[in-house]
Amino acid sequence: MSGIRLAARAAIAFAAGIGMLAWATGAGAETRKPEPIKIGISITDSTFLPIYLAQKRGYFKDEGLDATFTTFHGGSDLMRAVVSDSVNVGLSSPAAVISAIKAQQDVKIFFGGFNQAPFSLCAIPSIKTLADAKGKRFGITRVGSSTDELTRYMLAAHHIDPKKDVRIVQGGGSSARLAAMEAGQLDVALFAMPFDFIAAEKGYNVIERQTDVMPDFPIQSFFARQSYIESHRDTLKALLRAFIRGVRLAKSDKALAVQTLIDTVHIKKEFAEKAYASSIDGWREDGRLASEPGMKAFFEMAIASGHLKAPWPKDKYWDNTFVATIDQWKPH
Repeated sequence: MSGIRLAARAAIAFAAGIGMLAWATGAGAETRKPEPIKIGISITDSTFLPIYLAQKRGYFKDEGLDATFTTFHGGSDLMRAVVSDSVNVGLSSPAAVISAIKAQQDVKIFFGGFNQAPFSLCAIPSIKTLADAKGKRFGITRVGSSTDELTRYMLAAHHIDPKKDVRIVQGGGSSARLAAMEAGQLDVALFAMPFDFIAAEKGYNVIERQTDVMPDFPIQSFFARQSYIESHRDTLKALLRAFIRGVRLAKSDKALAVQTLIDTVHIKKEFAEKAYASSIDGWREDGRLASEPGMKAFFEMAIASGHLKAPWPKDKYWDNTFVATIDQWKPH
């Protein structure tokens, strides 16, 4: 074989090798197909701000994900979608996860990071205290949701039997329940920020705040079926990297964060600013759940509502894979 032919073949092989190397090291990443993932959010709520910011800035796409988001009418509805594989990952209160595990579903929480206590019980003007609310209609999102359990916990703390002394009504998301109050269909409802601010502006009374009964709370968490967690670890690391970037952005750019709440939750600037100020310390990029007193209150709440008889060991509802290895995969 002539030297010219050998040189030509060597050049072709070298070019092919460079192409393969570029693909493997990310230089040709734009040709890769993004990994699809379906994410469910329990409700539209200001506590999800890091997710909204990550969507707005394209962080999920940056991490190689084709992320589809669906908003539900509470944690119970979202859980049904997760266990039926209509949604891969859910974002909701651990209360929904506990209920699903009790029903023999293979779901677990794999990351926290939303540790606020943002709820308040708001009542029509004639009701000044919880004692005045006996016999009244209390609005929650869905039975078994965090709003359900917290409402029952607050009532029990004031020696009001939620099964006998009041009527618990499923009313959907915050906007729907506030509209139901205005229509005279509900007397009291549990609202997260900023809807408690909105209710107060409309003349409703804040008769109890979540912070009156607990220091913080695992208000939202990432969860999925155990089989999905085990088979999609890299996908979930990419998802959590985008979330962490969203947390960092929320804490570093107040103006953008407030505007995103205005655009997404559809609230006034003054309410968005209050919600931001009240929530910022609870967004945690390390994936922790609430403090020890907060988790104690969480389980006391579940016990008071009748959903549990005793606190659960953490490994019954928690997959520690990602928190245990966070220094290996988190964005730097």
